Amino acid sequence: MSDQHSPIGILDSGIGGFSVVRQVQRLLPREELLYFGDGAHIPYGNHTQQAIVEMARYMFRFMEDRGVKALLVACNTISCVLDRCGGEVSCPVFSAVQAGAEAAARLEADKVGVISTVFTHNSRVYPRSIQALSPRKLVVLSCGCPDLARLVEHSLGDPEGMAQVEENLRLELDHMVLEDRVDCCVLGCTHYPLVSDRIRRLYPGLPLIDPAEEMAQALRARLNGEGLGNPRQSPGPLAVYTTGDVAEYALRAQQVGLERVSHVEYYPPMEL
Repeated sequence: MSDQHSPIGILDSGIGGFSVVRQVQRLLPREELLYFGDGAHIPYGNHTQQAIVEMARYMFRFMEDRGVKALLVACNTISCVLDRCGGEVSCPVFSAVQAGAEAAARLEADKVGVISTVFTHNSRVYPRSIQALSPRKLVVLSCGCPDLARLVEHSLGDPEGMAQVEENLRLELDHMVLEDRVDCCVLGCTHYPLVSDRIRRLYPGLPLIDPAEEMAQALRARLNGEGLGNPRQSPGPLAVYTTGDVAEYALRAQQVGLERVSHVEYYPPMEL
């Protein structure tokens, strides 16, 4: 049974969810955080729906066994199949897609762009959700990026790798921004906020919607409303588990500015 002192779980297909951790640490510094990155199976957007569901359930059970009081599904691809993952956790679940769609729907925009993994794009979940939530009649343009998440995952801190990231960003975004002229862009994969500075440099003046920030705000409101905020007076620790490379995850956590990392530990991946 979870209580005020229970940890908050955050899961993702890789390091992308570090963008969510960063926002939660900023808004809720007293909370203990538990992160799971399934680096062995990235990118999730290139797997079948059934495989994604099974991998998600595997991580959900990990979190349930550790008694988290809330679970943030940072992975947009997993967010697309949440309705098939029910019953694995007993705590409130926050969806990256829901957070991003709600933020986009609140804007006074006529044309919204979304970049995401191929799976998220093909699901059409963002266009449907944004249009259903918006009081305005707006156009939603979606672009599926097959390589961008993987490039970000392995390129942070590497000038040559980041040059590839920028090249891929131009490949995927030029048409949407320069020709279709979207009013804003939803970063529909948690890896993308980790290179938001590059996107802003390539497309100055383009408003970006980061679901990570929206999720952290929704979490804070929920915990405060239910009296579940951690009462500790000191900042809470962050434990990182990954099915990928432990050394790489420790380095990436440092590079993106995560604080109070207690340990980074290997966890065996689900066999596909």
